[in-house]
Parts: sequence; C-alpha cells; structure tokens
Amino acid sequence: MRKPWLPFLCSVFVLALPNAIARAADSVHERLVALARDMTFTTAAAYPMLATALGIPGHDGELDVPGEAARAAHLARLQGWQQQLRGITAGFNDATALSDRDDALLVGAELQRGLNALLVYQSDRKDFGGGSAGAGEVIAGANGVLKAVFTQFEHMPVVGQDGATAADQAKAWADISSRLEKAPAYIAEFNKGVTNPGHLLGLIRAEELGGAPEFFNGALTDAARAQLGGKSRAFARFTKARDAALAAIASTKAYIDAHVASWPENFAMGREAYDRLLRDEQLLPFDSHDIERMGRDELAHGWAEEAWLTSRAHHEGVKFGPETGGGLAPGGSALIDYYRDRIAELTTFMIEHEVVTIPDWLGTVGVTETPRFLLPVMPGANMNPPRKFSASNASTYYIAPVSSLADAAARLDMNQDFDHDRIMSTGAHEVMPGHYLQESIAKRHPNFIRKIQDSSVFVEGWAFYGEEMLVRLGMYGQRLDGRLFTARWERVRGARAIVDSKLASGDWSYQQAVDFYTAQTGFTREAAAAQVADIASAPGYYFAYTAGRAQIEELYAAYSLKQGAKGSLRDFHDRLLSYGATPLSIVGPELLADLDKPAAEVRAAANY
Repeated sequence: MRKPWLPFLCSVFVLALPNAIARAADSVHERLVALARDMTFTTAAAYPMLATALGIPGHDGELDVPGEAARAAHLARLQGWQQQLRGITAGFNDATALSDRDDALLVGAELQRGLNALLVYQSDRKDFGGGSAGAGEVIAGANGVLKAVFTQFEHMPVVGQDGATAADQAKAWADISSRLEKAPAYIAEFNKGVTNPGHLLGLIRAEELGGAPEFFNGALTDAARAQLGGKSRAFARFTKARDAALAAIASTKAYIDAHVASWPENFAMGREAYDRLLRDEQLLPFDSHDIERMGRDELAHGWAEEAWLTSRAHHEGVKFGPETGGGLAPGGSALIDYYRDRIAELTTFMIEHEVVTIPDWLGTVGVTETPRFLLPVMPGANMNPPRKFSASNASTYYIAPVSSLADAAARLDMNQDFDHDRIMSTGAHEVMPGHYLQESIAKRHPNFIRKIQDSSVFVEGWAFYGEEMLVRLGMYGQRLDGRLFTARWERVRGARAIVDSKLASGDWSYQQAVDFYTAQTGFTREAAAAQVADIASAPGYYFAYTAGRAQIEELYAAYSLKQGAKGSLRDFHDRLLSYGATPLSIVGPELLADLDKPAAEVRAAANY
C-alpha cells in the first residue's frame, strides 16, 4: 500500500470515507467471502490451466506466464491477501460466530499452502516435467499442458446436450488450438525456471509425458477430425498446433531422460516442515509421529483381517477370486456396461440399507479406460469428480486398461478389478457413496468458502471409511473375495501413511521405503517402486485415507454419545456430507453444535 502524503490527507480521507462505511456495514462473513472470491478468481486468471481444472470459463485458450516476475507477483498477492485476512480477524471477539472463525481458518490455511509452496517446498523449481495446477501449488509445465488439454477434451461440449451449440463446440476446439499454439514457448520458458530438478519427480514426469503422443495423435485428433471436418481450416490449425506442442513435450522428455540420473533426491521437506504442513495447511490435530502410529495400527489390522479370512477360506475349502467374489467380470465391450450396472447396484444398496440420502438431482458417471499418460499416477481405478465451477456435474470413472481379467484373477491383482465384488468395493470408494457423491454435494454448497474446499483428508477418508462400512453392512454376504480386497487395501493405506511420514520427514531413503512397501503391501517390487515415487512427489496426500477415516470414526462416536437412540447411520452421514469437502477438524465441532437442527434442515442449508 502506498503511504498517503500529508498534503493530500484531507482529500484522501474524504474519498476513503464511503468505502470505510461500506466495509463497516459488511458482515465478517461477507468480507471473508469477498477475500476468498478474490483469491480464487484472481489466481485462476493468472494461472489459466488452474481455471480449466476448476471449470472457471473464459481462460481455456490461455497459458500461464512463467518466469521469476510472475512468481514474485503471485507471492506478493498471497502476502497481500494474508494481510487482508489479518485485518478481518483482528476484529474477532467472543461474539464472533463459530462458522466465521472456521471460515477464516480455512482461508488462512489456503494462503499458507500457497506461501509454503513457493517459499518452503519450492516445488516449481524441482519439477522439470511439470505437474497439475492445484489451488495452492500452481506448477503446470509440459505435463500441466497435457493434463489441461485432456480436461478440455474430457469436457468438450456435445451439440444438443446441456444446451450446447455448434458454436460452443467450435469455440472449445479453438481454445485447444490456441493453448497448443502457445505451448512450445511456454514450456521452454517454464523449464528455465526449474533450477533444482529432482530425480524421482523426473522419472514420473518422463513416463507421463511419454503417453502424450498416444493421446494427442489418437483420441484427441480423432475427435477433432470428426467434429471439425478433416479438410477444414480449423482442423489444419489444430494439427499444426498439436505437432508443435508434441515436439516441445518430446524435447522436455528427452532432456529429462538424458539428465535425470544425475538429479538429486530432493523430495524430503524435513520433519519440522511436515508437521507445519499437517497443522497449518491441513488443520490436523496430528504430527508426523501420530501419522506413523495410525498407519502402523491400520497396517496391523489389515494383516490380521487377511489372516482371519485366509483361515476361514481354508476351513471352507474355497479359493479367493471370482469363485468367492460373485463371478468374473465380462471382457471386451461388455465391461463398461458391467461397471455401470455395479454403480446402479451400489446406489440401490445405499437406499435399501439407509446409508445416506441420494439427492434427486444427482446425475450419472461416465466410465472409461484410463489413458496411458495417466497410468503412472493412476494405475488402478480413479474418479475425476465434477469441476467446482462447471455448470455440469459431468464426472468420469477411470478403470485400469484390461489385458486379461482371468490372469489378473489368478494373481489377485490389486489394481485390476476382475470380479463382481472387487468392482463393488472400488465403485463404493470412487462413486457411491464415495468421491462422486461427496464431491457432487460439496460443489453445490452456497457458502463460497465451503464450496472451494477440497480436503484430501475428508475426501479420501470418507471413501476409505465407506469400504469397511459396506463390508460390515453385508454387501458381500458370505462371499470372501471382496472382504479380502478390503483388508489388503487397508494394509496398503497403512503402509502409505507410514511411507509418507518417513519420506517427507527425511527418516527413510527411497530404497528403504520401497523395501518396506514391497514387503507390507503385496505389490510387486516394480509397482511398489512406482507407488513410493508417487508418494514422495506428493507429500501430505497419501496419509489422507488413514487420518480421514480415523477422524470420521471419532466423530461418529461423539455423535452417537450425544444422539443416543435419536441417531442413525443415515442421519450422521447426511449431516457429515452437508459441510462440503472441508477439513474434519472444522466439520466435527460444527456438526456436533448443529445437532439441535433436523438433518433435513442442515441438508437444505447446504443445497444438498
């Protein structure tokens, strides 16, 4: 802020007075929302690939402006917003509403995440291939371009659907071409800023970038030819831009391949920084030792559960797999419809067992195989949930490409859902009542600050919590394979939490983590190495399953003690999902404080 000079003091005061009166008239909530909106939309304008990820229109033909000047400008914005937040919270007193205090904490955590990304982790200086733009950590680069264009392709307007016109579709293709045209210069400039590239990140990014030609020359080009016309000027523009972007991506991959062996393993942030991440960014009541302890408890329970099931299978003379998992899924073109039928079956189960209220407005989920370039970070099933600001609720459920379901069944493959019950378990996590249901509800929240929340601890914790809950509710009956699958994934989630803490804190080397992960999860060494590399590249994410489930179970216990016979599973879940994808340390006290309100009223207030 510029300091006012004394000669102009009177005129400045007069000019500022109406604004001061207006600010005084604004409620704390309104001021916090105005700040959150400024943070969201200003950052999206500065980082257009983030805007695409969020579904904010108007930026799909643009790319970020890389370089030190842009980095410094974003840092200054974050610091300025932080100062504004301090100005708002300075007026807090005993009469300040809990929801306003919590909203201020949420805004502060988002700002701290962005500041730490630039000042502490410096991920943009380490990630040569580039990563997905995130709300706090906007990296992008070559891999960011690839994923942004894939998101545009995924949400391409279809003429006649949701009011889309031919002009809308033509504009969408023009945006893709524009973004691809800008990509070579952007990628070259971005790469100059990666001054401390990391070895593991480089290996992951090179593998992801290796899948770009298959997508660009395959599905993307096929759709462009069909929708633009193979001989049109628009298609010629697209192919020229595509080829130039692919050349820039290939050059980036070639540079990584030639240099990655000499790059350091610089992923560890240290225990102090990791503990600050847990406390200040994720608002968790845990430190790194707590995360490791919870992971070890979960790992032990998974081993015990598997031992009990193995003993029972031996006693009954049955084998795990399709024989005890409801039958082998069909191969070929019938598989996609089979997945859709399982989602319908899960929805029916939710309703019949009064697990959670399914809103009438909920749409349907697309199902497709995972594209090759995403396989390094998405080896199994994954949900791409609805975008926060898109008018559409379109979502895609990605499933691992099928080579042979029978072969996968023979080795009890962890990432290939080969039978009925494994598809039900994974579908429960990804779709119903997991990510798709939860995030579809969250994006409708009328409180802007809650709408933009995306707590991985809540999101993954809820989906993980649902897996075991459905076992206990009898979804598999007396069949064993789906229950074994749940137990094995409990082992994986426990191991992930331990590895996340050990790697980020600097306690373990990469090889120590791979040895541990291989032994504890049943993954092949190759698969374990890939998973550990991914954990190292995203510190603070992979413990989310463990920490989130623990917090939800603790909250359910507190709810049950307060509600007694008045409570129910559906009532608890309906209330829980009404607070958006918000950190559970915020949700818990608010949920318990709102128990005097009927669940229907709580749902209505959240537009659920």
